[in-house]
Amino acid sequence: MELFNVKNGRIACAILVIVDVILGGCAVFFSEFYAAIFHPNLPASEIPTDYIIRTGVLWLVFLLFQLIATFSRRSDRWFFVVAAVRLMDVPADIVYGILARGATVFSRFLILSAPILNILFGLFLLKIVRGIEKDADSDTLRNAENGIHKESNLNNNNNLNEK
Repeated sequence: MELFNVKNGRIACAILVIVDVILGGCAVFFSEFYAAIFHPNLPASEIPTDYIIRTGVLWLVFLLFQLIATFSRRSDRWFFVVAAVRLMDVPADIVYGILARGATVFSRFLILSAPILNILFGLFLLKIVRGIEKDADSDTLRNAENGIHKESNLNNNNNLNEK
């Protein structure tokens, strides 16, 4: 069984949906709880609730793309979108992990695990997209060759009929 297929891409996107429901929902609707996990040493007066909510909204938008990729008939297009968004988030995750105020060793570990997971999921989905493109290119080439052979056979039959 091949690892890089549409079914596994949909499973990956479904996993990301669950992650972003939890992470994005927590950040948007329970920002103080989010801060307690990722910034436990930050005094309550310094918690950037507005920034946490803003970030949560972005994760909920990721969730939307991942839902579409999970259930779309044209998952290949949406796998590319999800991969791009995930890979685009990597530098931001790294900077956040380095600069996070009030973070503990454990919370910084959690934050810095995000770019690793985003790279893995992003590259996994891109590999699937590339496989789908190669299959489509092969099918197109095969169809074109079959069309040429059919046309060639028709021309040969017409030439025989004319003689």
